[in-house]
Amino acid sequence: MESLLTDVREPLTLRFLVFRNTYLMAPKWLFSLVVRQRDFDRILASRATDPPSPPRPIWRRMGRAVMPWFWPRIWEAQRWVQAGEATWWKPSGYQIDEPGPLMVRLLQETPSTNSVIDLGCNSGSNLKFLHRAGFRRLYGVEAGFEALELFARTYQEAWACAEVRHDLFQHYLAVTADRAFDTVHFNGVSIELVHPSYPMVSEICRVTADSVFISLTEHGHTYPRHYIRQFESHGFRLVWCERPVDLVNESSILHFVRING
Repeated sequence: MESLLTDVREPLTLRFLVFRNTYLMAPKWLFSLVVRQRDFDRILASRATDPPSPPRPIWRRMGRAVMPWFWPRIWEAQRWVQAGEATWWKPSGYQIDEPGPLMVRLLQETPSTNSVIDLGCNSGSNLKFLHRAGFRRLYGVEAGFEALELFARTYQEAWACAEVRHDLFQHYLAVTADRAFDTVHFNGVSIELVHPSYPMVSEICRVTADSVFISLTEHGHTYPRHYIRQFESHGFRLVWCERPVDLVNESSILHFVRING
């Protein structure tokens, strides 16, 4: 597997950002202290005409000014919540007729008896593919309200079978039990927009009993990180990947399995 991990020579600034976002973040308890239920409720209830919702009250804004790189926040998720056909990231653009390489790998390697959650299920295409392949223990979480409405209208059988929540990852995972799902599917851009003040990778590992299938641009987004090292540090091993030389402009497809029983 070592040969699959490309040695990429990157600019010093990018290497610093990767290091910072991976290793210089605050503990999980600070996120729970700063971001409260009312913050999640406000973001999830927002619409496209609403202004951005930075953290409040004043002591939270002061904290961000002093420690901007790790002070907890979720306001970036507001754009996902507000995404719609008349705004940006149109949900219909995420409805596809054939499974992509990540889903193909999952279908090849995962028994249909497994429970599977699609983190960032959007308008439902991947849950549709799983349902058609005979999977019945299906779960999804998505911040975009219009995306879920479209899912319910267009893929009615998968929608009726799956347990789907309108929520942010940070809130959904916080109330999810350890190893609640056999398999986690996570396709790209949604994890790339989660501020690293929330330990997204460790929380994915905590709720996963068996395997993780993930596709993302590792270093070509707002919060680049050492994703493979993070998964490995939480008891998972990379068993297969399609990993480009250019981690900034091209996506990696990664398959991890739990190794610590």
